Amino acid sequence: MSATRMRHTLILGLIAWFILLPATAGAQETLAHAKDLYLAAAYDEALAVLEQLKSQPPPSTEVQQYRMFCLLALQRGDEARKAIEDIVTADPFYRPSETQTSPRILSVFQDTRKAMLPGLVQRTYANAKALFEKKDPQALPQFELVLKLLDDPDLKNAAQLTDMRTVVSGFRDLSKAMASASAPPAAARQVEAPPIRPAADIVTTQTATIVETPPATSAPEGAFGFTPPVVLAQPIPRWEPPSTVDRRSAFKGLIEVTIDESGNVTAATIQQSVHPLYDPKLLAMARTWKYKPALRNGVPTTSVKVVAIQLQPSK
Repeated sequence: MSATRMRHTLILGLIAWFILLPATAGAQETLAHAKDLYLAAAYDEALAVLEQLKSQPPPSTEVQQYRMFCLLALQRGDEARKAIEDIVTADPFYRPSETQTSPRILSVFQDTRKAMLPGLVQRTYANAKALFEKKDPQALPQFELVLKLLDDPDLKNAAQLTDMRTVVSGFRDLSKAMASASAPPAAARQVEAPPIRPAADIVTTQTATIVETPPATSAPEGAFGFTPPVVLAQPIPRWEPPSTVDRRSAFKGLIEVTIDESGNVTAATIQQSVHPLYDPKLLAMARTWKYKPALRNGVPTTSVKVVAIQLQPSK
C-alpha cells in the first residue's frame, strides 16, 4: 500500500471515529433516558424511545431487554414474547438479572425461552449438518454450540432431543478429525501414480454381510509400473441402527486408508460420513485391515485406497 493511500485510509478512519463517537454517546444517553422513563412507570414513552434505538441496528441486548419490560408492563404479551424470542435467538444463553427483574417477568422469560429452545437446537443442528456436508470448518463450532445447548437445564427433560447428543457428538468428533487431518500424509500421495480411486464397494446389511464388487475403477494393473494393493482381510463393524427411521434407511460413505509396504493400514480417514454413530467404529476397525501391498516396478510401496461403504436395512 502506498504512503498516500495509507494516509487516506487513516484520515477516513479518523473521520468515521469522530462521526460514530457522538452517535454512540447519544445512544447511551437515549437509553439512560428510556430507563428513567421505565422506572417512572411511563411505559408508553419509554417504549417509544426504545423503538427509536431498536431501529438503529444492531440493537443492544439492553435495549431489547427494556423493550420486553415495557411490553410486559403494558400487557402486550404477544409482542413481549416476540421480543424475548429475538433476545434468545441472538444470545441463547442470555438470562435477565434476577436482582433487576421482577419474578413475574423472569417467569415469562423463562417459559418463553424454554418453549423455543428445542426448535433453536434443531435449527442450529440442521445448519451445522449442512456446513459439515460442504466440508465447511464452521461446522465444528456449530456442533459444539448444539452440545452446549443440550446441557442447558431447560432442556433436561426434552424427550424429542433424547438421542441427539450421541449423533451430534459423532459429527463434532468427525469435524475435529477433518480439521486436523484434512489431507493424507504427503509421502502416501507421492508414491501414488496414478491416484488410486475407490477399488471396491462394500455392502453391509444389519447382519454385517460383506459383498465385494469388481475393482472396475482401480488403476489398471501394471500402469506406470504400479500394481494396486490386494485385500487380504477387510472386516467391517456390525451396523446397529439406533432408531426405527435408521433401521429403514440406507446410508453410504467413503473411507480412505493408507497402506504401508507391509500391507498394514497406517492411517484411516473418513472422506464422506457413513453415519455419525458408525464412523468411529469403522475407523477403528479399518486400522486392522490387512492387504497384500501395492507394487511399483515389482517393489512393495505405500499406497492409498478409498473404500465405499453402504449400510442397507434388513429385508
